[in-house]
Amino acid sequence: MSYVNRIVEAFGGVRPMAKAAGYPVSTVQSWKSRGSIPDDRKADIWDAAKAAGVTLTPAHFVPFEETPASPAE
Repeated sequence: MSYVNRIVEAFGGVRPMAKAAGYPVSTVQSWKSRGSIPDDRKADIWDAAKAAGVTLTPAHFVPFEETPASPAE
């Protein structure tokens, strides 16, 4: 799961996030598919979350690598 997925989940899905942030659903979906939100849009998402009562922290915006599953022994 990418950091974008965590943010989208916090909003309750792609459509609620798009509505709260004032972006087309297709834009938010492309961010989710890409696994990245453009840096110049992150402040908009932060502000939209605050206005919508969605709890985000700066850590939500930090990309991370998932730990791969251990191979079966």
